[in-house]
Amino acid sequence: MRKNSVRGVLSVLLAVAGASAGASQAGDEVVAAPAVETPAAAPAVAEAAAAPVVAKLSLVSSGEQMVVEYGTSGSAEGCKDFTPAGKVYDATTLREKLLPFISKMVERSRRMTGVLPEVEKTLTAGEPVWVQAYADWPAEHGLRAGSCGPLTLQLTPEAGKKYQVEFRFLGDNKCRQVLLDVTDPAAKQEIAAPVTASCAAPKKSLFGLF
Repeated sequence: MRKNSVRGVLSVLLAVAGASAGASQAGDEVVAAPAVETPAAAPAVAEAAAAPVVAKLSLVSSGEQMVVEYGTSGSAEGCKDFTPAGKVYDATTLREKLLPFISKMVERSRRMTGVLPEVEKTLTAGEPVWVQAYADWPAEHGLRAGSCGPLTLQLTPEAGKKYQVEFRFLGDNKCRQVLLDVTDPAAKQEIAAPVTASCAAPKKSLFGLF
């Protein structure tokens, strides 16, 4: 009888101790799990305002393999404050008119001097920009010495659009400058340049190459 009583008392004490320990652990867990606040999302309008509003401009040439020098200016007046924008040539026509090994040599030489089939620029939307192109070439590779241009136009780019200015050789030292909307490459569209200018040719061309 006495043994059973002792065992009963011990069982009760162990049960009480276990319940007390469990309650203490549960209390610790509740304290250790603070509430997490979800940060407020930044307004979409603020993000849009922070992003720069730009357009793209591609500069190319066609019809002959001669090098074309492009310049751009943000001046309010035509024919002023032009800075070099790039040097381009029609690589397709070059390959068609010259022997393969000669055309490869010419292309390599032009690439080393920064003359490329296409040059791309980033424009600030809404800000008018003048684009000028000029070609001047020596008598080499079956060509007679000549020049064409400069031809100058102005465009006011729209945000998100891509434009292309193409300097087209028409033969007999004649050329034309065309403004295209190429936002959708599969549907290029020629657009009228709102302003053109008659500028004097540079005193010395930077292009005496091939």
